[in-house]
Amino acid sequence: MDVQDLAPALLALADIVQLANRKFNGDAADIRVLVNADVEQQCFQIELSLVQSVFEQAKGFFADERVATAKEIAEWIGIVAGATGTAGLGLFKLITWLAKRPKSDGTTFTVTTENGVTTLIDGDGNHVSVNHHVYLLASDPAVIEKAKRVVQPLQKPGYDTLQFVDGDSVVETIDKAEAGLAADLAPTVLDQSHEDISSIRGHLRIKSAQYEGNAKWSVLWGGRAIDVSMPPDFVKAFQHNELDAPPNTLLDVQMEQRVALDDTGKAVGAPAYKVVQVHEITLPPRPTTQVDWITQSEASGQSSQDSPAVTRRRVSRARKIGLAKPKSGES
Repeated sequence: MDVQDLAPALLALADIVQLANRKFNGDAADIRVLVNADVEQQCFQIELSLVQSVFEQAKGFFADERVATAKEIAEWIGIVAGATGTAGLGLFKLITWLAKRPKSDGTTFTVTTENGVTTLIDGDGNHVSVNHHVYLLASDPAVIEKAKRVVQPLQKPGYDTLQFVDGDSVVETIDKAEAGLAADLAPTVLDQSHEDISSIRGHLRIKSAQYEGNAKWSVLWGGRAIDVSMPPDFVKAFQHNELDAPPNTLLDVQMEQRVALDDTGKAVGAPAYKVVQVHEITLPPRPTTQVDWITQSEASGQSSQDSPAVTRRRVSRARKIGLAKPKSGES
């Protein structure tokens, strides 16, 4: 294969890595793609290395966010093996699955997400489940276009398969027929909302919860106040007193940020936030009770004149004493 055919494919793969890093990490981390190629007869063996740098300044600014690692990004793309028990298909296998669906105008998919796994069901009932980050990548037309360029060399004579190998394991294999189908795949096959969707792992601090209904909760994220939609099962448990989440509770969550785009791809309007999954709940420290606080204030010599709160408490006690029944023999 001529290097002129291979170079665009490698550049496209590097672009996918960069697009994924920006989508999931923003400016908090940078990734470089290093390539070492070994040509043997009709086979190109290419070693890819991803080098990630997490910026110290960004780490401080994004203290409540979790940075997606280079390995996780590589897993979602499908160039290294994923952890046991996770949804196993990467970006390229999802693309080939989409490419094999019957072509018709207005083709849509039923999409559901639960516990970080997204399931797509086509009109014939065929379904596939992937990590939610994989779905977000496949929903980006720019990523689809780059992926099509990665597999494009398979349409050249003499090469039949593209394999991604991690150690001794073959992670994904794409054959010539699948590459041909992918070439005809519409970049907007999953882009049905004209939104830019980012998946964020981070910490939210509750300002105010909703004790009834499905209104958004007010939270603090990265030092600023935002309104978020909470998972229905979490809201139901909270509103039925099955879990406690008072103000100042810290939530470790997986969250989606959605930004509406105009026809030119520019953001319009404010972002919308939706919590997909709550991983952990950390309750705030238990406050000192009023009585203990009063006792401490008295011990420090603080007078009732200095503390209206103490005065009100003492007046309340006096009223209770005044209402007590006199004992026998007392006037």
